[in-house]
This record gives sequence, C-alpha cells and structure tokens, in this order.
Amino acid sequence: ILTTPAILQAIFTYKIISVDKTKVVQNVPDALAAYVPPVLLTNLKSVDVTLINKKSWSQQQATVLFGAVSKSTVDTEMLSESVLQGFTCSSVKTLSLGRVKQLVKACRPRTGRKKVVLKESQLTCMYNAVKYDTTLSFTDVPSDMLLYYSYDKVPKVNCRSYFSALGSADFSVLSSVLNKQSVLFSNAQNCLGISGFNLSKDQVGVLGNMICTLNPSYIQNSDPLILENLKNCGDLSDAQVTAIQTLIFSGNTQYGNPSAWNLQTLQKLGILPLYFKQDFWAKFSFSVRKRYYRSFMLSLRKNKTPKWKLRRLFRSSTATDYKHSADCTVGNITAVTIADDSFPYGYDSIQFDLCLDVTVLNENLASVTEKVVDESYQMIILDKLNQVSLYPSGLPESVVQLLGSTSRVANVSDISKWNITTIDTLSSLMNSDNGDWTSEQSKAVITKYLKVGNTLGTDEFNAIGSNLCSLDVSVLQTINAVNVENALTLDVSSCSIGQKSALYNITKHSFNSLLSDPTTFYFLISPYLGNKKIHKNRPTYTIFFTFCV
Repeated sequence: ILTTPAILQAIFTYKIISVDKTKVVQNVPDALAAYVPPVLLTNLKSVDVTLINKKSWSQQQATVLFGAVSKSTVDTEMLSESVLQGFTCSSVKTLSLGRVKQLVKACRPRTGRKKVVLKESQLTCMYNAVKYDTTLSFTDVPSDMLLYYSYDKVPKVNCRSYFSALGSADFSVLSSVLNKQSVLFSNAQNCLGISGFNLSKDQVGVLGNMICTLNPSYIQNSDPLILENLKNCGDLSDAQVTAIQTLIFSGNTQYGNPSAWNLQTLQKLGILPLYFKQDFWAKFSFSVRKRYYRSFMLSLRKNKTPKWKLRRLFRSSTATDYKHSADCTVGNITAVTIADDSFPYGYDSIQFDLCLDVTVLNENLASVTEKVVDESYQMIILDKLNQVSLYPSGLPESVVQLLGSTSRVANVSDISKWNITTIDTLSSLMNSDNGDWTSEQSKAVITKYLKVGNTLGTDEFNAIGSNLCSLDVSVLQTINAVNVENALTLDVSSCSIGQKSALYNITKHSFNSLLSDPTTFYFLISPYLGNKKIHKNRPTYTIFFTFCV
C-alpha cells in the first residue's frame, strides 16, 4: 500500500478508521498514521504512549496529541521525533518547570536520531520556558532554539561554545523581519575575532551552518573547509554560487586544479553541483557529465528535489552541447533510450522533437514525464499528445494521470480538453511534488472535475490541498462541514480574506463540539482563522487565547 498514490493510502486508512473511530491509534498501521484526521485524535479513550510513539505523525497531529503525551509518566528521552514536533506552550502550561525542561532537552540533537523539526513559534516558546534555567548547557537544547537565545546571557568565556552549538541550527527558520542573521554574525565576529573576509579553518568549523547566511566575499576568500559547510545549506543564492566557483576554480582547494577534474571530483562535491553554472560544467567532457548526471539525477529524484532545481541543473550542464539540425542526428528515441536514467541528456529541444515519435511517447509516457523537467521539452510532449488524430475526444484520464510535472506547462485551453472525472486523476494532477500550479490552472482543473457532478468531499480536500485557494468564494461556501472535519490539515495561507472567511465559517461548525476544550479547538481551527477572533455562540462569551502557537 505504501507504493500506491497518496490518495489511495488516505482512502485505505479511512476505511480502517471507519471500523472503530475510538481505536484509530491501535488499528491504523504506523506508516499510515499521517492520514488520520486530526479531529479523531482529540477523544481517544486511552493514551497508549508506546503505540503513539511508534507512528509517523504530521506536525498538527502531533500538536493535538502532545498535551496528553506530555502529561504521561513516560520517559521524555524515549519520545520519538514525530511526537516531539508537537511541542506547544499551551500543551505544557500546566506542567512543572522540571517536566518542561525534560521535554525541551529531549528535542536536542542526538546521534542516531533524526532532527526534531520545530517552527519559530515553538522555538521561542521553548526558550521563554527555560531561559532562566542555569543548569542547561548549549548542547542540552535544540540547536534551532539557540537562534533566539539572548546573547547578553552568554558569558564571554563561553561564547565559543555557544556558536559551536549554534552551528548545527537551521538558519532558514528565522523570520526575515527579525534581522537576526546579521546580529548573530556580528556577535560571532566579536567572539571569534573575525576581521575582514578571510575566515580561518577554525572559524569556519565553529560557525557551521551560519556559513549559509554569509555574503559571497567571505565564501571566496576563506579557508576551503567552507565548501564542506556549504554542502549543508538548504539553498544557495546565485551570488553565493558564483563565489563558490571562484574558490574552486583557484585550484587551492581539496578538489585540486580544474585541469585534473574528473568524475570522482564531481562525486566528491556532494550536493554542490546542483547549483553550479555553465562555466563549471564546461570543464568536463560530455561523457563524464552524462555519466555523472545519470547517477546524480536518480538520487535527486529519489530525494524529491524540487523540479525547478532539477530543471536548472539540466540546463546548466547541457548548455554547451548542442548543434542545431533539421534532422534527427542524435538518434531515434526508443524505449531503451528512455529507460536510461540520463535521458534526455544529449538531446536539445529540437532534437528531442525530431527524434521522439508519438507512438514511442505514448507507450513510455510515465517514464518520459518522470525524467523530462525542462519546460521547452515538456511543451513538445504536450503538443504531441494534443494531436487530434491521437485523442480526438481529448486526453483520456489514463494519460492525464501520467503527465506529472508536464501538466504545469498546459494552459487553460489545454486543460479544458482533459478528461478529469475521478479522484485518482484529480489527485495525480494536484500532486505538489510536480510543482506549483498558477491559480488559473488549478481553478481550471478543479472546475473541470466538479462540472461532471463531483463535489468537494474529504478526499477532494486532501487531494487539492492549498490549491483550494484558487476557487471562488461561492464554490467554497458549498463545502459540507463534515468533509472539513474529516480532512487533513489544509494550508490556506495563500487564500484571500474572503476565502478564509468562507472556510472559517464552515470549520467553526465542523469543530463546534470541541469548544469545551479551547486548546484543541484552537489547534484545529487555527489554519483557517486569518485575523478573526473566536466567539462561542453566546454573545457575551469570548474565548481569548494567549498561545505561542
């Protein structure tokens, strides 16, 4: 079941749940727990922490469960990362400071365990809860929490230890409005004696992931160890990439002189080639680049690297290869060609068009759309499929379901010719792994699905996700409250005020039975709140929340 599309896993999970909604933790397989509607975790007859701890939860599910789990007698050191990500101020407000400290400490980096991923609001809450505790060391708390630590509390003699622990943090967690990154580096400069742009090997080692926030001048003038730090960055700016290339082009790094670079060099560079530009790739022969692309792209796809990054890699690493011709000169594209993990490497868009027969495309569509990420190639795929002689009644659902990221280059007119009648087709089109839709595109897809008599039920909610914000308010107002109650959490951050208002009016009825438990009610309804206040049905009674999350 785990190899099936997400929508089928969700439907399968709900069939299990429907047998006994009071035993969802006991009955739902561990790997499918993320498909349990959060509302069903609010009224568990008993809290079996051992069972809960084995399952993979989403953050909102963990938030709903955390209050009960944190109050249990379980050893906090045994709690899983999946459970600990649910930490909130409201869940722990009745606990002793000692218990809260244990929970915070359980979220620290530990060898052999995955990181506990926490949001900024959770991290600031944690810090405020333990900031007066002098017994906790910098390594006793989550690295990300140290981003919000008051530097005034760090004795000068301990500042190096502070920045060494902070070096493991994810600096992208910080809100840009806080301007914390520049303040943190300024403090680090003072602590470590950094002057100028030349960082020593020791300074680079202490700074760790803070290197990801530095401007290009530091990157190209520092000890080559900085390249190893940069491999840990979630993303790199164009200017940072240029600086990295300047440093490695110098020949004064662990990667040697560019004239001696080979396949092993590329492999040792880790994730960095994902960002490199044409002038870097020009230093390798076509055969070396193709061999590397084959294995690297396979790894990137497995890790669900965003399609736009894959597209950039393809363009940068192939830009110097093409010689235009009016005939297919590279070789006809066959099933064997497509099966190669390097496909379509070596074909420019013109050769791709000339060498790809419609029949071959149709017979190998899933493999082609999985591997082709460049929009110019995807337009060719769509044009070939749109040939009237091939599908006179428009693209059938069996084809639409296999479009993958190619679907994103379709215009509204193209979409109007697609057959979209089943939840399987809708779900495949809405898969966020294939990239974002424009509002006009997603509206066209969903409207096409609704026009044949379908409605926005729970399965549709789960499939559509944030694309719900592309629909008109009048459509959103037709949603049944029960379908919202049983759905997974939706991201409506891109919705307009009017759309959020419509969704809020529905969700407040969905979770009305939970008003006696304000904390849980808030957790469930908060994604739809916007700037609204929450009122009970009695006009003189208002629930006020002072939550950190």
